This record gives sequence, C-alpha cells and structure tokens, in this order.
Amino acid sequence: MSVMDMTSAVLGMIPGLDQPVYLNQEPDESEMPPWVIATCTTDGHRSTEAARYTAHVGRLEIRVVDLTADAVNVICDDRIIPAMKYRVPAKTSGFTVGQLILDADSGAYAAGLTADDTSRRYQVRVLRFRFTWTRP
Repeated sequence: MSVMDMTSAVLGMIPGLDQPVYLNQEPDESEMPPWVIATCTTDGHRSTEAARYTAHVGRLEIRVVDLTADAVNVICDDRIIPAMKYRVPAKTSGFTVGQLILDADSGAYAAGLTADDTSRRYQVRVLRFRFTWTRP
C-alpha cells in the first residue's frame, strides 16, 4: 500500500457538508465560495540514532471559506471539529495511524477574495490537525 492510501483514509473522515469539499486540490478559478479545501500531507519524520524511522508526522489542513464568520464558525465548531478531533482513521493495510489532534486554529478572518454581488470579503478559518503514522 502507498502513502496515498493512508492520506485518503484520513481525508475520508471529513464529515459530509453542504459546501463543496475539495480533497488535495484547489477549486477552479471560476468557482466562488462557499467551499472547504482539505489537504493531507506528510510533514516530518522521526528516526533513531541508527537511522531507522520510528514514526512519521502527518498534517491535515482544512480551510473553510464562506460569506460570514458565523457560517465559517458553525461549520468548524459544530461539524468538523467534533467529527475529527481525537479520531483515528479506518484501518489502512500496511499503516498504523494515530489519532488526529487539533494543533492549530486560525479563527475566522477576512480573506482577499470578495463576493461579486455584495463586494463583501469572504471569511476563512483554517484548522490544522496533526497525527503520526508508521509502517509495521
């Protein structure tokens, strides 16, 4: 099994939402929010003095974009965080994956993107979860 199978298992934990959810990809230039962008990647490795890897570190970043801070906060606080925090993805052959730990939360902030019909700036909130994984 490849590391892509493991990251797919992590991305598969994202709950169903009313907004489009993009997994490891960006929306097309012509598309406008609301949307959720989820990116899962490996961003660190732990090794022993004997140069054997003991663990790998993964990061799941979920970027929520909507018109109001309230809308962004409802999606994050009521849907995503309860569904993801301290959860372990389904077993993936060849990998042991630890629980997701909410490592950073940006809080809602105004993005550079504005709505065409109201000229209001879209609100963004970024959640970053970390987890460890190993190959037995």
